[in-house]
Amino acid sequence: MSLSTSSNSPFYKGTPIRQRTSLAAALGSTLHRIEYVAPRANKLYRLAHAELKSDGTIRQTFDAKPLLKDLHRRIKTEILDRVTFPDYLTGSLKGRDYKSNAELHEGAAIVIAEDIENFFPNTTSDKVFDIWRHFFRFSEPVAQLLTSLTTKDGALPQGAITSPQLANLVFWRDEPLLQAKLAADDITYSRFVDDVTVSSVVPIPAENKTELVGAIYGLLRRNGLQPKRVKHELKTRRERMAVTKLTVNDKAGLSAKERSRIRAAVHRLELKGAQQLLEAGELASVLGKVHHMARFHPGEARPLKARLLKISAHGCAATPSEQSPLPPCSEP
Repeated sequence: MSLSTSSNSPFYKGTPIRQRTSLAAALGSTLHRIEYVAPRANKLYRLAHAELKSDGTIRQTFDAKPLLKDLHRRIKTEILDRVTFPDYLTGSLKGRDYKSNAELHEGAAIVIAEDIENFFPNTTSDKVFDIWRHFFRFSEPVAQLLTSLTTKDGALPQGAITSPQLANLVFWRDEPLLQAKLAADDITYSRFVDDVTVSSVVPIPAENKTELVGAIYGLLRRNGLQPKRVKHELKTRRERMAVTKLTVNDKAGLSAKERSRIRAAVHRLELKGAQQLLEAGELASVLGKVHHMARFHPGEARPLKARLLKISAHGCAATPSEQSPLPPCSEP
């Protein structure tokens, strides 16, 4: 798979901003407004979602309130969108996603996957300031303003529209060096936000595997981050190898187990639809799973779509809602 970038380092195509008045002009705002919002930014977020993760910790995502979100949009379009990212960075970038990340590792003989511990909360304001000051080469006052605008309580807030591209720049100093070194040894490196993956199409000796994992851990620790060791995975082609939850033993796709679950969901829906016991949103939920399956296995998904269309044409919802694609069932 070929993406558009030609370098293995992120590159900012804009002109470094030296004056705070120049920053205001670049963002189409006023310096007064920026200087009013920056010291108040911590309080200009609302909690959008809180999720209990499998390890017992809580993932929180935030949404900026309008006053701050407007500046975030301008920072994204006028500054962050002018960064060209290399192929191996695949998270939250136009034309790239978890699928394109997995495709980089198709047909591997070995896959090593690492997860970064609390990536967003542990990406501190100091690290974000370093990005604005030294990657973008903005002046210190400008970098300080932008750091205040794009962090919350001393860290990178997950959910803010500026955070994904800043997250892709966290390792800007030494990630390109690691990727180039691995590529010279025919090892593929990629990072999808906080998921780091390396793979090789030929087997790797045991001592080299240890060295490889050590190189990744070194990258994280030099940048004040830690690996989540419980998420460490080392798989060979004799077993299922997964990258961002997609099987990559051959072509990137869903596991046989996941495809079986989707087929079973369609079958259950058919049985319930025949008895007119469908709940609101059930059809839409299963249809979404089938559409997801179609991205990787269109031949398998096609008959499932046809079966769902029959349910949609002849079924009804026991408890209809505006979101339900089914009409209400008649009263008995």
